[in-house]
Amino acid sequence: MQADLICIGNELLTGLIENSNTGFLARRLWSAGIEVRESIVVADEMSAIKEAFYRALDHSNIIIITGGLGPTDDDLTREAVASALKRPMELNKDWLDRIELFFNQRGMKMPENNYKQAMIISGAELLDNKAGTAPGSLIRWKGKLMILLPGPPNELVPMFDDLVLPVIKKYNKDNLLMLKTLKCCGIGESTLENKIKTLGKWDLPPLSYIARGYEVYLQIKGRGTPEEAAWEIEEAEARLKNLLGDYIYGSDDDTLAGKVAALLTSKKLTLSLAESCTGGLLSNMITDIPGSSLFYQGGVNAYSGALKNRCLGVDIKLMEQEGQVSKAVAEAMAKGARNNFNTDLAVGITGIAGPDGATAGKPVGLVYIALASAQKSHCQKLNLGGGRLAVKERSAQVALDMIRRELI
Repeated sequence: MQADLICIGNELLTGLIENSNTGFLARRLWSAGIEVRESIVVADEMSAIKEAFYRALDHSNIIIITGGLGPTDDDLTREAVASALKRPMELNKDWLDRIELFFNQRGMKMPENNYKQAMIISGAELLDNKAGTAPGSLIRWKGKLMILLPGPPNELVPMFDDLVLPVIKKYNKDNLLMLKTLKCCGIGESTLENKIKTLGKWDLPPLSYIARGYEVYLQIKGRGTPEEAAWEIEEAEARLKNLLGDYIYGSDDDTLAGKVAALLTSKKLTLSLAESCTGGLLSNMITDIPGSSLFYQGGVNAYSGALKNRCLGVDIKLMEQEGQVSKAVAEAMAKGARNNFNTDLAVGITGIAGPDGATAGKPVGLVYIALASAQKSHCQKLNLGGGRLAVKERSAQVALDMIRRELI
């Protein structure tokens, strides 16, 4: 079972608006066992929309079109699909009343051009929109499903989850493509693949490798009936976990920060942070986790040497001798945070995120990350590639993995 995604809008092609709908829909479809064959962005032009629609009909069982359901002249999705299917448009009086009520409740008269939003393709099932004036549509045609959804994510997401996904799951219940994602850290993509090759011929589900900074995702694909697909994934997962051990930190919706949070909470341990080159990014990742106040005491974003000294007690002479980007300073930052916040664990990060700041022997991407506990402290040296943001993100990921490995 396959699906095509067609996203309509000149604003997507010019980059004025980020196309977040594709990622959302793809994740939801794959979770329902639907393989996404193609995803494209099309201009607000009748011929372009019809051409994309015809191509999707030739290849897929499910066609989802987003955008182009608004009230203006360049909103042409309904008209294009109706023309392609040779179906007339019909006024839905109930929805017209809904639009008028929408404006009346805001003390406004409905503009005349909103009338077109109450025009529905003949034979289509109207999909309620609780957040806007553009209804969605579901069309069944020659064993295929065609779904028209509004472009704004705050309208599309609840409409898809509440009204469309249940229909799709019933439509596709016998031959599924199920996914399971194992999330790894501390091992590179090519090294991971070579390690998996030692298992010999891989006669279970196919694997995909997705590098995400310091992490690598392994996506397992199982096909068949629900029972067959689930068995394939279970067998593959067991073999991979036996091979990879603690390189695997979680699966599917798990995050590295979430795993660390769960470990700290379960062990009733506390954490503090001292960040320099990451600029508070690690603290942000930690505090994005609900309930982080149970273990996270606080952090210091000590960018300058003066603040490292004043807030963390890092000796000025040490910084002069070793440099602010050094193993000794990272360890002193971690110890200072642990002492100041009175926590079980603390992390210190210092480095050169670039593009400036490199010195002789200390290139852009050089980062030191120290982890201090009551018993010991240890430091990891990184030489990271990529731009400034990549250095910051990977440094934060490595720090989280260091905490995780300390606790497992």
